[in-house]
Amino acid sequence: MRILHILDAAGVACIYSKYQQMQGHDAKVIWNKDVADKYGIYDFYKDYLINVTYGKFTETCIQEGETADVIHVHGYIDILFVLRKKFHRQKKIILHYHGTDIRGLKKQELPHRSLLSDTMIKLKMFYRKNIGHTRAQKLADAVCVSTPDLLPLVRGGIHIPIPIDIEHFSQKNNSKGELKDAFTINSEVTNIQRALDLCKKNHINLNIEVIDRTKNPILYADIPDFMRGYRTYVDIRYVNDIVLENLSSTALQSLACGLSVLDYKLQFRRGLPSEHDAANVASQLSKIYSDLGIMRL
Repeated sequence: MRILHILDAAGVACIYSKYQQMQGHDAKVIWNKDVADKYGIYDFYKDYLINVTYGKFTETCIQEGETADVIHVHGYIDILFVLRKKFHRQKKIILHYHGTDIRGLKKQELPHRSLLSDTMIKLKMFYRKNIGHTRAQKLADAVCVSTPDLLPLVRGGIHIPIPIDIEHFSQKNNSKGELKDAFTINSEVTNIQRALDLCKKNHINLNIEVIDRTKNPILYADIPDFMRGYRTYVDIRYVNDIVLENLSSTALQSLACGLSVLDYKLQFRRGLPSEHDAANVASQLSKIYSDLGIMRL
């Protein structure tokens, strides 16, 4: 079958496409190449992309959608409206949320933005939350989310575990010298100080190195080697003043690389849960397509 993914979130759609191709499907991701590839994800997965400019994006989605058996839209509800108007109910369309695309962000989490920019973001998020998302979910044939905490935000949502490309993230031992104790990631949407304070308050005896990915990005191709230089990844993320009760992509990648992970419950985990193996996630997507009457298992 022909599977068309539209846009992406942190490489998820690219990994879907890769493992769906391994299952024998024709799967591609339409990607806006005008968007900066800060971490090199879309260069790494370039063989699975249909790269287009912003000006050609909508036109390409319609053209490629003509021959697709299923259209899998990642977070971008505006294109879902366009495609449903064009194809009516002739095409099966899946809407897939990954986090901030449905959860949103507060001003204090984006201190680098201007007041005008923040106001525009708030207006856009208000529309999406109160009108756009509700309408989009009604128009979609299925609504999926990448983490369980997003399920209360959607109607009849299906949880699809975050896929980890285990061909890329593995326990291959290529670290040089003595392993460092622990690291965590500081991103523009998380409050890293609250995480560090929580560890200190609970006497977590780890020497935690904070990696600021916004200032010093690590290329996706190099992440496994980087991770294998540490023993533990600290996965405590406060977003919008709430600790996220799920494992992040970085935590899952760390587990696949053989690290232990300190989770939001201050418990140590080891080993990648099988449901996050990208091959198993691709099989779960096949089941969803089958339930929609698109393919036979």
